[in-house]
Amino acid sequence: GSCHCNSVTWTVKLGVAEHVLCHCRTCQQLGGGPYSCNQIVPKEALKILTGSPKVYTYTGASGKSVDCFYCGNCTSHIYHHQAVMPDKIIIRTLLLNGGPEMPATAEIFGEGRLNWVKELQESLTNGTKKLP
Repeated sequence: GSCHCNSVTWTVKLGVAEHVLCHCRTCQQLGGGPYSCNQIVPKEALKILTGSPKVYTYTGASGKSVDCFYCGNCTSHIYHHQAVMPDKIIIRTLLLNGGPEMPATAEIFGEGRLNWVKELQESLTNGTKKLP
C-alpha cells in the first residue's frame, strides 16, 4: 500500500482481502467520511518499505490510548495501534494496492452509522446524482 503522496509505502499480510467498516465517531472525524475501511492484523504482518510515519495519540472508546500512524506529508492514515490490543494493529485497507476492489464483509460501531449510508446507493439515480 501507499499514502496519497507515495512518501510512505508498506506491505501487509492479510488473512483475507476484505474491508471491515468502522462507523465510530473518531474514524468519521479523522477521515472526514462516514466510515473507515480497516482490518485487524498482527503487528508483525506490517512492514514499512519506504518513509517513516508520524504518530498522533488519542484516547479510544476503551478509555485507553490509540496511536494513529500517518504520513507527515499528505496525512493519509496508515494504521492504528490500540493499547487494548497490544499485539495487533488496525490497517487502513482502502490504501492497499487493490483496496478499491476488495469487498466490505463486516462493520463495527454500527450505532454510529449515519442514517443515510445504507440508502445512499438506492437513493441516487444509477449510483450518481447529477448536480446542476
